[in-house]
Amino acid sequence: MQNLSLQKALKKPEVKTLLQQLGDSLGKNFAIFDIGGRCLWGKAQDSQPKVDIYCHQVLMGTITGEFTEHSAEAIAAMLSYIVQTEYEKKQLAKDTLQKYEEVVFLSQFANAVATCTGLQELIEVIRAEIRQVISVDEIFLYLYDQSQDSLTPLLYKTEESLQNFKAIEKIVERVLKLNQVEVIDDIQNDQDYLNQPSKIRSLLCYSLTVQNSIIGVLGLAHYQVKHFDSSDLNLFSTLTGQVAAAIRTAQYYETIKNYSQTLEIRVKERTMELEFAKQQLEQVNQRLKHLAIYDELTQIPNRRYFTSYLEQEWRQCLRQKSPISLILCDVDYFKNYNDLYGHQMGDKCLQSVAKVIQNALKRPSDVLARYGGEEFIVILPYTDQSGAYTVGQRIHHCLAEAQISHADSPTSRYLTISLGIGTTVPLLHYHPSDLIKIADQALYAAKAAGRNQTKLKTLSFQCS
Repeated sequence: MQNLSLQKALKKPEVKTLLQQLGDSLGKNFAIFDIGGRCLWGKAQDSQPKVDIYCHQVLMGTITGEFTEHSAEAIAAMLSYIVQTEYEKKQLAKDTLQKYEEVVFLSQFANAVATCTGLQELIEVIRAEIRQVISVDEIFLYLYDQSQDSLTPLLYKTEESLQNFKAIEKIVERVLKLNQVEVIDDIQNDQDYLNQPSKIRSLLCYSLTVQNSIIGVLGLAHYQVKHFDSSDLNLFSTLTGQVAAAIRTAQYYETIKNYSQTLEIRVKERTMELEFAKQQLEQVNQRLKHLAIYDELTQIPNRRYFTSYLEQEWRQCLRQKSPISLILCDVDYFKNYNDLYGHQMGDKCLQSVAKVIQNALKRPSDVLARYGGEEFIVILPYTDQSGAYTVGQRIHHCLAEAQISHADSPTSRYLTISLGIGTTVPLLHYHPSDLIKIADQALYAAKAAGRNQTKLKTLSFQCS
């Protein structure tokens, strides 16, 4: 196997030390040979039994010595492990370098296509850039005109290349129609292959999509069977998004250039498009920021934001030696509610509970988040157990006033909630997860005691 070398492994100082110590502890001499019979360690003794050294089922060498066959096999297994470990280290380094080179290429590719304004210029850049990282015989691009329902081949090198593509047009149409990726080891075995003279044998095709609109098909072709590997597939799939966006931008630009008759009109149209694109990008960014922070159903902060905010407030309270509390809330018998009223009403119920708890909080620093399912959690910075209990009672009171019907609840004909309060003054010995843990324990106690109530628990440091 490539890069597997017993000799290289034995040259490492730590391996030499290990073998020396092993020989000293056994009190026996032994020798190690490569597959060519060359002695790599110790002194050869022809009369001694030999044990083969394998790694990944590849013969690496043999070992002989003045000890039992069982001991020789153990040493052989150890050497196999050492060689395998060295191989895996090199393979990891190789994979890491490959990923880095791909990231650098993608960045350079994005910069290259971003400077193109004309479609023909863009096509030449695409061809040149892809050939730098993927070994391929042909790169082809078909653009789709929705108004004419037609495909136009581009990116071919010569007329001969264009004739080669005639045999795969039905396959390209299939990729376009199904909006999918196609990896074909041998097109001659494909049902849509047109039996025409063509050098092409294997294909990798991706549909190009911009804002759910298919604009064409980009593909790689090779003259031999089964040429594309997983790295080609992964890198090419990443490229298609950038290519599609760049092509659409180039198409927009050429449309504007052809339509505009004066410099004033061209500048105005281009400015409007850029401003529109900027607004869209800002809207998308705002939406992504919102999704990253807020729970989609209840529109309160999600668990990810809760974790970040808790760590932030924990550090503040640690510096100021101030108390901090958590209230873990669980809607009582919510499964019964869902079973009785249906999941849509269950979602509305959770939205109502979130509003009730939110309205019960009075300080801007008090943050409510959805913890998961029917569980909510409240962070109360600078709040001791007494203050947290007051907030908990306010939540119970507000929920009781809301009178959300729950006909299948053993505790009340209205929806109720169980609360577990955890409180501490942060110390270096503690972690925010410790506070969550005791709040969860308190909630468990509240549910075990009959629900619709509040239990408290304080985190105190235990000396070891």
